[in-house]
Amino acid sequence: MNTAILVESGLSDAQAAAYSFLMQNSPIAPPALALLIEESRTNTYKVLEQLEELGLAQKDESAKKIKYWAKNPSSLLQLVKDRQQEAELQAKKLESSLPSLVHDFMKHNEQPGVKFYQGKEGIKEIFNDQIKTCEELTIVRTISDSTLYGSDTMREMRNLFAKNNIKRTVFSPDSPSIPIRWRDTDGPRLIERVFMEKEDYTASVEWGVYDDKLAIISYGQEVIGMIIESPQIAEGFKQLLSIAEKGLKNRNDYHKLPTLAAKIV
Repeated sequence: MNTAILVESGLSDAQAAAYSFLMQNSPIAPPALALLIEESRTNTYKVLEQLEELGLAQKDESAKKIKYWAKNPSSLLQLVKDRQQEAELQAKKLESSLPSLVHDFMKHNEQPGVKFYQGKEGIKEIFNDQIKTCEELTIVRTISDSTLYGSDTMREMRNLFAKNNIKRTVFSPDSPSIPIRWRDTDGPRLIERVFMEKEDYTASVEWGVYDDKLAIISYGQEVIGMIIESPQIAEGFKQLLSIAEKGLKNRNDYHKLPTLAAKIV
């Protein structure tokens, strides 16, 4: 019998050989099986005990000599299903623990973890990670985000941050998309704005820094994004934004912004 399928099902080479011969020679005593599979008697007893635990063999102690019977190979299917279920459970446990493991890793390693995303669904994953991960988010916004989802959809997605009690500092280019009553609406949405002139930032790229992560979303013809997890990179970007905020707010005409929002009737 070809034992490859048995090994692929999760049995070791020794277990697969023993079970294969057991199916063709049941009942059989361990010493006789040891000769067939060319294993020591000690190892053969261990393998038979393992097969018994897996539900693939049954011990017969009714006679003077112990013998083993092979059980129906349909038990293999249940074995595979049980192991698959266990693997899925372990994957879920690892997924829930991964952020803290990566955080500890990054504390002692300079190499950042980078994840790439693509398309609308990929960008939603970045937003979901920000909502799931952080308590405070700083964004350099691009007015190109609404061209991908539409202003209403984008507004709904952005409002999820406030619903999850996440404060946001938003570097906003002056734009008609800013609500005319932004002072009244920003408070409930937990937004603090830092305004820029329209021509200050025209790139179709959004930058978001939170915890130990830097998210970059490019709203070009092909929408792509990435999350870089690195305490050093995140801290560097936070410091750059702090410098930028001071420079913007020290402008003589800063108090006049946003001028475009004020023109909306």
